Amino acid sequence: MGTNKFKFLILFVVCSFSLISCQNKRMEEKYNWLGTVSAPQEYPMEVYKGAIIADDFSYGFDAIWGTQNTGWGNEGGTMSVETRLMEIPNKLEFTWYSLVERKFYTGKWDLDKEKINDLFKKGFIDQDNNKKTTYTNFIVGLAPKGRVVLWINGPGNQTEVGAFQAHDTIITKEKAYENAKYMLKEGFADRMLDDPSYETFKPEIRAKIKEQGYPNPDVYEIYRERYNWKPSVIVPEGGEWIDFGFNNYNGEQENLFAESLHNDTYQKRAVPKFCGFYWRDKSKNRYAVWIDSFDEKEIFDLFQKLGKEEKIDLVIKVNPDNTKASLSLKTEKQELPITKAKIRLSRKIE
Repeated sequence: MGTNKFKFLILFVVCSFSLISCQNKRMEEKYNWLGTVSAPQEYPMEVYKGAIIADDFSYGFDAIWGTQNTGWGNEGGTMSVETRLMEIPNKLEFTWYSLVERKFYTGKWDLDKEKINDLFKKGFIDQDNNKKTTYTNFIVGLAPKGRVVLWINGPGNQTEVGAFQAHDTIITKEKAYENAKYMLKEGFADRMLDDPSYETFKPEIRAKIKEQGYPNPDVYEIYRERYNWKPSVIVPEGGEWIDFGFNNYNGEQENLFAESLHNDTYQKRAVPKFCGFYWRDKSKNRYAVWIDSFDEKEIFDLFQKLGKEEKIDLVIKVNPDNTKASLSLKTEKQELPITKAKIRLSRKIE
């Protein structure tokens, strides 16, 4: 083999390794992320042990996290760890005690690393500073019957990236590690649930449970059902719709503005729980509208009536001085009024 050919072969091999190395680096892009726990307000969960696991890092949970029930999809606390860039996790494992059900649940699951990596890489624009950013937290949702949902979130955005099923397990006082033995004390769940001095529930949640009982445990699966919908705000002539932020019952959250608002179209989304937006009138005065809450039964009944195959507009029509707004769900064939939502409207914002 001639010298030139030999040099070319060496160069080819080196370039090939460099290319593979570059590809691996691209694939294994690293991010700064933390973890937290979410549970329904009515179903407090006691963290026993868990971890969000990447090849180069494991974010752990144990009994120090205590009782969690910030609301489905809402962040709990976070434990600070040494700040560094981590790979996207590929596994989740979790064991917890469901106080209402008096049961321990446990499970280990593989995560869709590729899907999560793509979402982190794509990121989104932060409306507050108009700069591209990405997700910073993993939220482990613990629901009755051993249901687990994993979300990722960042400013104004939260996305479901996995749903799993745990199985019940038995942990005895003898088997439990020292810091978790309190969960096995006789009457622990009763005290946490029934004694108001423990403040496990907010007073309004305690009153709601007393009046209506605990929610149907299957509702956290029903919340995940998706419909093909988009927001549609109608402001007075000459006005401008500026943005639209909303949380859905399944714990997801979106914030549309500028390009994302302009390009928004029908997407498979869960039923909305809260939304709010700003608009300007023809004189450039700015106003805000907040739908603080929909009536759960009404909004689910209306979406179910229209069905998952229809393109649905969530229509919010604002009157000229921002003192009234009418709401409806609309398809090509019909329009159904939403009458029980709690709406707040601002005065002119200087």
